[in-house]
Amino acid sequence: MAKQFDPRKVLKHISNDLLRRLFAARDELADVPWATLSETDAQPIFDAWQLLPELKRREVQVILQDVNELADDRGLAVVAEEIGWRCPERMAEFEAVASRIDKAMWAYLTIPAAFEEAARFARADWLASGRYWHKRNGLPKTPLEVTNEMKRALSGALTGFYREAQGRGHWCHVEHYRRANGNEYFFAYLDDYPDARLVFDDGGAMRRQRERGAFDNVFVYCPEDGTLETFVRGAKSVREPLESLFCQATLGVEVGPAAPGQAAYRLEGLKDPLFAFPTDPADGVAEVRVRRLRWEVVSSPGRRVTLEAGPRDQRDAIRQMFRDYLNAENLPASALRVVQTTFMLTFHADGGAKPRTLTFDVSHPNSCDLKSKSEDLRAVGERCLKLWGVSRG
Repeated sequence: MAKQFDPRKVLKHISNDLLRRLFAARDELADVPWATLSETDAQPIFDAWQLLPELKRREVQVILQDVNELADDRGLAVVAEEIGWRCPERMAEFEAVASRIDKAMWAYLTIPAAFEEAARFARADWLASGRYWHKRNGLPKTPLEVTNEMKRALSGALTGFYREAQGRGHWCHVEHYRRANGNEYFFAYLDDYPDARLVFDDGGAMRRQRERGAFDNVFVYCPEDGTLETFVRGAKSVREPLESLFCQATLGVEVGPAAPGQAAYRLEGLKDPLFAFPTDPADGVAEVRVRRLRWEVVSSPGRRVTLEAGPRDQRDAIRQMFRDYLNAENLPASALRVVQTTFMLTFHADGGAKPRTLTFDVSHPNSCDLKSKSEDLRAVGERCLKLWGVSRG
């Protein structure tokens, strides 16, 4: 997930007790003076770790990298989701752990299955904020009974496509996980083009190593809404055939490319000055703002106009900017289509605390970065999009 990793800094921020438990479980670093070691003195731990055999040293680094990746609000929200689903009786222990990185390490040591799946889901949520994440609706609302036969069918369909279209993907491994919210996640790992890179062996000699890496696709099917979200690198010519193959392998239905009228998100209504933003009172939303709007000139696709309000501007600043800055005679609203917007929700403050906010982007026809938010905020955002008529799912 591309977070900066500094091993000394990571070791310094994890409590000594948790580090001792980590290495004791691996029968390592028994000579470190744990009882007298300062909580901020990570150097003896780092030095002892570096003296381990190469394989063991790398194993620890992978663990620390995963812990580091999950040690933020978004990652820990996914960890909490998994713990709450698998063993809710342990939630109080998780909440009692003081720091973010200690929470992640505690989860790894205490509930490893929850930690491993949280790492997968957190990566998928991170991918959802990128350009290759797409959503389509209008699919059957069918509960899935995922079998090995189904996963083999999907694997075979994917290898068949990539071998023919791109000359790679000769092998494929599909993993399936059902998230606590009922969404079905399929992670497909395929072999990439072979490559050769310079590496060092255990003796410090440099050599060229030929290897075949892997690339991944992610499919997220929501039985409740009949929607499919995908992470597939490539244009529509790649994504749409893979959507069809997924639906055939898992749902047993034939689907073609999504019709223009089946866009997952409808943004044209935002051109209406009277567009309403109703919310569910139970969500505690105090205010809804449109922070940014991007229009495309209908007669000249690719030519776009973007207006973005400042953080201190009035709630209706975008509409006022449209009236003030654009020439209505040369560029009337009818000549534009809305292709992207940024919404900001402000929640009612709890006591004297600073009110929480949720900011997210929606792009026509099928992109939204809500998947990258924490589970509770994502649920609120998705409910709002449905209430506003922006989301069809």
